[in-house]
Order: sequence, then structure tokens, then C-alpha cells
Amino acid sequence: TGQELLVKFNLKKVFSLPSRFRFNYFVNISNIEFRYFDSLENGITGNQVEFVPKINFKTGVQLGLRNLRTELQYTFLSSQFTDATNSIESDLSGLIGEIPSYNILDYSFSYLLNRCKIELGVNNLLNKEYFTNRATGYPGPGIIPSPKRNMYLTVEFKL
Repeated sequence: TGQELLVKFNLKKVFSLPSRFRFNYFVNISNIEFRYFDSLENGITGNQVEFVPKINFKTGVQLGLRNLRTELQYTFLSSQFTDATNSIESDLSGLIGEIPSYNILDYSFSYLLNRCKIELGVNNLLNKEYFTNRATGYPGPGIIPSPKRNMYLTVEFKL
């Protein structure tokens, strides 16, 4: 069971900006309670399903002027389990254990010129250290760290 809410505000109208401007704010939040109803294995019934965070929160602002656009997005995910027994501590193999909550900030900038779009972005802008998965095989076992701050450049041509 759960709830999800997505709200997007067009702040251009609130601040009476000219039509060439874009100014949006958005919020997306989900609250999910995902549990095992029944299990043939002991100690599983009633536990949380693995890899399902209770809270997934995203918010951001989008700004634009004519063909220029920029976006800043904040993401928070609550802690989650990696196995059906809901182990908090990892064992020696590193295969089980809780994935701690984390938050990241992403930024993107784009420019559109006729049929060509150029986009530059930075993921994990604040260079946070976190992980989202545990390896069961190569290169594991253990946690798989998330990428550090990284940048991308995209060039798009419409035919």
C-alpha cells in the first residue's frame, strides 16, 4: 500500500513573467509500505520487501529563457533492506544488510538552436558517497558504490 503525490507549479503565472520565460517548481513524493503477507520461510511474514524504500522524495526547479533551460533536482530515498529477513547489519559476505538513506542533487543546462539541442549536466553535484545495491557476484560480494560526481554532454539533432 502507499500513496504518491506529484505537483507541478507554473510560477511564471504567479510572478507575471513574460511568455519567453519558464519558471516551474515540482514536488514528487511516494510513501510505500510493501510487506510480505505470507511465506513458507520462517521469520519472513510481515517483513518489508527488499529494495523498496518507504520514502522517495524528489523536488526541483526548472528555469528557462527562450531556448535556454536549466534544472536543479534534489532526491531523497529512505533506507531499505536487501533481503527478506530485513537484516540491518551485513554479514562477512557483504550480500545482506540495510542500504542507508541518501540524498543527492543533480543539475542540467540545455540550449536549443533550430534542430540542434545541446545539454550539459552534473549528477551528484555535491559528490555524496552512497550506495544503492549489493553485489552477489562479480566484482562482489559487497556493496556497489554509486558514481561520484559526474558530468555528461549530449548533442541531439532532429531530422
